[in-house]
Amino acid sequence: GNGKEECSVKEFFEKMISQKRKVEMMKEEYQRIKQSLDISGINYENTGGSSGSRKADAMAEIVAEMVDFEKEMKQEESKLAVMQLKATATISKLTDDNEREVLRRWYLLQQSEEKIRHDMGYSQSMIYEFRKRGLKHLETSE
Repeated sequence: GNGKEECSVKEFFEKMISQKRKVEMMKEEYQRIKQSLDISGINYENTGGSSGSRKADAMAEIVAEMVDFEKEMKQEESKLAVMQLKATATISKLTDDNEREVLRRWYLLQQSEEKIRHDMGYSQSMIYEFRKRGLKHLETSE
């Protein structure tokens, strides 16, 4: 429903950034684990031995865990996508170009203040001013 949000616009943006970090971490770890399994997988092939069945069980368990992890990762990615769409729609409501551009770069692209300042050609204090005003305008328009 469209009840009043319990968190401020700024808090929502911060949550989105934290969600993005979470997803990135999961993806990185997933790739790392997958690679290490591929490497050890090659070793399993080559070392015949009598304990083959126990190794097969262990591999089956790992595969099942990986499938669970993939599912969870997809859920977290969907959650992030929804937050990003919401944030984009929210920021697009701003009528001031500078406020909109600063918030887009800051929260959606997660650029550093230095890069934003360099690209937009404003002073540091102006960048912070645009961000503050943009957030204020969004708070009052909710």
